[in-house]
Amino acid sequence: MEVLHFVSTDGVVEIKAVTVANLNWLWQRFASRVANDKARKYCDYASTLQGSLKLELPITLEKPLEKDTMEWKSLPPVFYETTTYNFTLRFKGLAEYPLVLHKLKEVRDLFTLVDTNKDSGDYIITAPLSFLNEPGLFNLSFRYTLKSGKTKTDTLSFRVVSPKLDTKDDYMHILNEINAEYNEIVYQYLTKTVQNLSRGGRTSNDIVWLSIFKNVVENYIKAVNYIVNRPHLRKTKEVHYSKADRIKRWTPQMAHKYVQSEKQETLDKDYFRHELTINTHDTRENRFVKFSLDRISHRLERVFARLKQNDEITVEELETLENYNNKLRKFSNSPLFRSLKAELLRSESMVLQKRSGYAQVYRYWLMLQKGIELYEGSTQIGVRPVWELYELWCFLKMRKMVADILGLQFGNADDITETPMPMIEPFAENTREHTVYYYHGNETVRLHYQHTYNRTSGDVHTATTDNRPDIVLTVQKPDGFELTYLFDAKYRVCDDSEFTKSDKDEINTLKAADYPPTDAINQMHRYRDAIYYGDEINNVRQHSAKEIIGGYILFPGRGDDETIRERYFYKSIETVNIGAFPLLPDHTDPKNEGTLLYNHLKKILIEQSAYEQIRDSIPQHGLVYSPIVADSNELILVGYCKAGYKDIYLNNKLYYVPAGLGKGSINLVSGFEHTKYLLLYHGKERLLLELSGNGPKFYTAKTLQGMGFQPSGEYYLGFEIKSTTPIEIEELDIAALDLRDKGKQSFRPYFTTIKKLKEGKI
Repeated sequence: MEVLHFVSTDGVVEIKAVTVANLNWLWQRFASRVANDKARKYCDYASTLQGSLKLELPITLEKPLEKDTMEWKSLPPVFYETTTYNFTLRFKGLAEYPLVLHKLKEVRDLFTLVDTNKDSGDYIITAPLSFLNEPGLFNLSFRYTLKSGKTKTDTLSFRVVSPKLDTKDDYMHILNEINAEYNEIVYQYLTKTVQNLSRGGRTSNDIVWLSIFKNVVENYIKAVNYIVNRPHLRKTKEVHYSKADRIKRWTPQMAHKYVQSEKQETLDKDYFRHELTINTHDTRENRFVKFSLDRISHRLERVFARLKQNDEITVEELETLENYNNKLRKFSNSPLFRSLKAELLRSESMVLQKRSGYAQVYRYWLMLQKGIELYEGSTQIGVRPVWELYELWCFLKMRKMVADILGLQFGNADDITETPMPMIEPFAENTREHTVYYYHGNETVRLHYQHTYNRTSGDVHTATTDNRPDIVLTVQKPDGFELTYLFDAKYRVCDDSEFTKSDKDEINTLKAADYPPTDAINQMHRYRDAIYYGDEINNVRQHSAKEIIGGYILFPGRGDDETIRERYFYKSIETVNIGAFPLLPDHTDPKNEGTLLYNHLKKILIEQSAYEQIRDSIPQHGLVYSPIVADSNELILVGYCKAGYKDIYLNNKLYYVPAGLGKGSINLVSGFEHTKYLLLYHGKERLLLELSGNGPKFYTAKTLQGMGFQPSGEYYLGFEIKSTTPIEIEELDIAALDLRDKGKQSFRPYFTTIKKLKEGKI
């Protein structure tokens, strides 16, 4: 099916695009995600060459497309990011071969000259273009020479859309939120909009840096040129010692000394101290500009050398880069900068922030160092794929959600701390990650971005290959439990062709079609099976327990919360703790984004105990997670824990009580040697632990002091703690107990039974 046909008014250029895809089906998918009225006016088409445009549209237009013009606005789309198109460019009456232009050689080489007629000057160029899940604006540029000798460069521009989502508003909303988070500068590089086509590779860091450089270099050079002609100067004073006849300006102090010397007849011998005020260009701001010139020039030379070696950039581009590099070297050797030492600015400067020229240099330097603010414009390089930005946006959204739920504030080091944000290359294949630490009472919550689990990643590891989920949430409870949850962001929804019969039945019942991709949910199952907890013993990594409590997909699905609660991917969270949460960018109501995810995080972070969360996890066959069911007559030792002593007790796995009849001594009861449990308390903080059951041992004060304790008496009974992992006893709510020994010495340890505690008889 021919979807686009452009013919220039002069008849020299003709462009066609055809596809075998069902355009009506793609339009229905697209219109169902975007309001129909908006979908009808979603795209603009433009050409730098005057001509006529014909589109195979899914709807009937009120009036035909205007002929012999250069812009056609507010039209439905014909290019979709899930489809391959064959482009044919036909030229007539040329003096030589035409050329399709692109800054990357690998893209330009995809266009092939398939037919020629040198006598008449007719040429045909063709290429299959697939947009690889990267919707956005695309420019098809080409250069050709007429028989008159005139060389022209023209461009046909169009929008590539997604049949799944409203990527235009979603994309801009995501960018705005990321920009707001990072002070209007996106810590990210530009990359290709399209066109790796069948290759499917990533752009190298040098190519990406070069993309930014080409966008800012002209303005950077203008700013440096302004500085060279109007430099910032600093007044300094130089101290000199001269005889009286060499001094032109006298201060009252100097005049007084002159009178004294004259009286003493020593004028021909005395030297007078005086100061000269001069203007110097040796300022820290000028040294910084010299530093930026040198660094950018050196980086450009490295990129230039690698590109020449690997043959990635066209000859024309290499010549342009060489010209830029020559200009940078010329500025660096100018009279203003030649004698200066290049120096990075290490403190704030109002000159760099406010003064013309310097402020622009500083801004462009930041862009080249940390990335560039993304925008949607008619460029051949284009913008970062929306699916990668969605991943970063999901992390930032969860980062804020966790803080809101815990009632903590960013900027307060007692509430939240973060590792340096590696947002320069958040999507590159590397081992860098970002971690946010939240301190909520006695709990520590960690949120990881791009965390890697492998065979050497410590207690939490894999036994085979690396696993790198997008987002990891870890909740460390004060009782020692550590709960780990994984999240993967996927900017995808299922196509109709991907639905199974059961999916379709559910869709027909609920009248909703947005579902997460099946392979993404399967990935969460693989994560949970692959990641283990275990210590290293005798240089061998143990795999003693599964680590992941739950795994969830974040995807941009539409639908109200009540309907989503009835879908299988949400119900599965309650049964097997693996599923999906819709997290859709909503530029009309940002506060309503991800309400189901927010409520689930709230449950994990503040509403459920550790046991309530692992209770729903699926253990190995034949096993269950349950609290300890103990004999109601078994003894419990109730012991007060002084402030700061808990860690000492747990590290030594020992709790001691005074022996004898002195102050604080424990009253022994029949069978105390078989005491099975220890209940430590300090105010409202409670910890129920299992003892070894081997009976107490006798300890002296000196022995306990060597273990880090500070005993006040001489002799003690010590009870060995079997495990520092807290336990729960069925039907015993230790948080509700009043454990002060009323009627006796306060905080004195004592024995009781499980039955008495359940009855409230402490």
